[in-house]
Amino acid sequence: MPRWPEDSRTRLVDAAMSLFGEHGYGATTVDEIAARAGVTARTFFRHFPDKEEALFAEDDEMLPLMLATIGEGTEPVTAEALMQRVLGRLAEHLEPRRSELAQRQAIIDSEVSLTGRELAKQARWQHAIAEALIARGFGAEHAGVLSAIGFALFSRTLHAWLAEPGGATLAERLRDALPRVRTVLDEVSAG
Repeated sequence: MPRWPEDSRTRLVDAAMSLFGEHGYGATTVDEIAARAGVTARTFFRHFPDKEEALFAEDDEMLPLMLATIGEGTEPVTAEALMQRVLGRLAEHLEPRRSELAQRQAIIDSEVSLTGRELAKQARWQHAIAEALIARGFGAEHAGVLSAIGFALFSRTLHAWLAEPGGATLAERLRDALPRVRTVLDEVSAG
């Protein structure tokens, strides 16, 4: 039997988000997060090395989701179709959490160090995605570019979706944005 409740991680994330929203990221301590969650600081550190990781905890689900989607099937697939499938799956996962994601993004945007953490995560993920694309049969020279384009497209679309409540879903926005990338590339090539 565990020495701490099974939902401690979830309660810690919820407490961290609540306190970051109330007092700001910098003013919130690990002890306060633990107390709000009803656990000890020691339990906090069993789950997270620092409060930054509590903020980014939900990200642990997204990379495996993207990698699994890339690896699905063995049939040949175009880069655009695969990107549409991966981004669509990611949108399905994130769509129900819009308000929570908007709150988290506001916290990240308020601290330069958190923005740096987010960019570092994206760089690591881009490398992992590129490796998965190579394993799927895409050439190494294209895999990194495809991964970078996918992340840029997703990041831009996600931020617009979070900033504009209502309207199109994240999946709809991503579906509409992907063909625009092709148009931009054609325009830049022609210019």
